Amino acid sequence: MSAVSTPDTRQSTDVGALYEELRVGASLAVRFHAALASHVGINITDVNCLGALDKNGAMSPGELAVHSGLSRGGAITAVVDRLEKAGFVRRRRDDEDRRKVLVELIRDGAYARLTQTFNALDQAYTEVIESYTEEQRGLLLEFHRKVDARLLERITALQENA
Repeated sequence: MSAVSTPDTRQSTDVGALYEELRVGASLAVRFHAALASHVGINITDVNCLGALDKNGAMSPGELAVHSGLSRGGAITAVVDRLEKAGFVRRRRDDEDRRKVLVELIRDGAYARLTQTFNALDQAYTEVIESYTEEQRGLLLEFHRKVDARLLERITALQENA
């Protein structure tokens, strides 16, 4: 006798398969960023900080630490030192509060070379995204926003209990 697929077992299988794909995607993203970092001679934490600066603009080392999940002080200082030495960032005084130091992304030079590596992946992602209808893209966007919000909740909980 063959197993009959009921709506409940199909749904449970779909949920499990989708969850597994999320896990695979997360693992591949970490591997990609590690390979990218190695390719340009920095580490994955540095790439994470560059991403935060690219998305959010110049920020204080403390703000950068929060965005990247690092501790304030020695850990973030070491990252900023490495990125500055490699030509990815510069420190500058805040125009409004000269006592405050900001870390600013240098978009040409080293960072421009790094972003070239992202371009092929960006193009591949765009092709996949564009293969869906507008309605499907809306559902995918909603799904990812909800998943990202849950992930951020878990990160926050782990950091608060550390």
